[in-house]
Amino acid sequence: MDTKNRRLKSRQFLLAVGILTIATGLAYYTSSHPMDFRVYHYGARGVFDGTRPVYGPTSGLGWPMHYRYPPFFLLLFAPLAALPLGWGAAVWVILKMMVLVELLRAMLKRLKGKFGGQTPISATQEIGVCPPNFPFFLSTCLLIIPYLIEEFRYGNAQFFVFALTAASLLLARERPALSAGSLALAISVKVWPIFFVPHLAARRDWKVVSRTLGFVALLALLPSFYFGFRGNLNLLGQWFSQEWQTQLGSSEVWFPNQSLRGVLMRYLTVIDYSQVPDSNYQQIHFAALDPELVRAVWLIVAAVAYIGLLGIAARRRHTQGWLEHGLAFCFLALLEPFTQKYALAVLLWPALIAGSLLTKRSVRVLIYISTALVLIQPFTPGSAAQRLLQVLGFDFAAVVLLTVAVLVACLKFSNDALPA
Repeated sequence: MDTKNRRLKSRQFLLAVGILTIATGLAYYTSSHPMDFRVYHYGARGVFDGTRPVYGPTSGLGWPMHYRYPPFFLLLFAPLAALPLGWGAAVWVILKMMVLVELLRAMLKRLKGKFGGQTPISATQEIGVCPPNFPFFLSTCLLIIPYLIEEFRYGNAQFFVFALTAASLLLARERPALSAGSLALAISVKVWPIFFVPHLAARRDWKVVSRTLGFVALLALLPSFYFGFRGNLNLLGQWFSQEWQTQLGSSEVWFPNQSLRGVLMRYLTVIDYSQVPDSNYQQIHFAALDPELVRAVWLIVAAVAYIGLLGIAARRRHTQGWLEHGLAFCFLALLEPFTQKYALAVLLWPALIAGSLLTKRSVRVLIYISTALVLIQPFTPGSAAQRLLQVLGFDFAAVVLLTVAVLVACLKFSNDALPA
């Protein structure tokens, strides 16, 4: 027993050293290459010293690196804005590493059926697979690490928002008030987590839904203490107008969008890349349809798919939600208006599910191909070739295959409902 404990402690020590080494390396890199963090830093400093507007093409670093978050995020970011840019970026990524470690611990506890000591049947029992082992961890890492590296390298707020959303879903049944607070905070930074409010409603988690909406309203009004009540309402109006035009307009953005909308636009319309900062992307369209028509098709397909997702959530509302929440993250990546590569860090939850499904012949090949598509791009030599893979939508294809695998698991195990 003593030998076993010593081995366990040695492994834990090596793991801690590895995590610390990675965090230090990432902190060093991001301190000199802050990227998206730089937009938040300059934008927040400009707002607080009165030299820049909160919104508009001249906010942040100017279009396309302009400020796009609700006013509340400025208050959250104020302590980091007070630090020098490099130090702030280093703290930002170290905080991400800490959150990642804690989130993985919580998710693995749920997967093993030990979360909070209140789940009578484990998630692995729910989906009929073995507990996590080496193939599980290898598959999960290969599938998600490229996206996590991309997100950490960019310094975007996406991972924090995902972590808050994932924590909310993990806590929804055990601690609804804390779950609602976590989800509301996520929505108050980036609006996409509102995608999960109807999802939770379909699962009859009414306490979480009602409290989330209340907390969101409170957090939206909180900046009034700094900007004034009317000033805050005006800023909220500017933010809504800016994001509505950006998200639902017929024009494309400055990167190869990996959502369904982006793929449809690239294959069915002519995109003028000369109007974006990087004009080196290739045309791959085989039709030249009206962008408004393609956008309408995307909206219809997305609405139908989302209704189907809500139907699955309602049908499986008595389960602990491991599969359903993972499927929802897949649908989010596919259906939202714009999905940049780093935004696919939200696939951490589905990647854990994929690792658990390797014993299932019906989905194993889908997971292998999805992982291969994820890994091809980082190892493809040459920027032109990598741009082509992005335009072709390799990440989109990887998410589609992963979605099908998780969907098959949901449908196949739909009769294995767990106690609430």
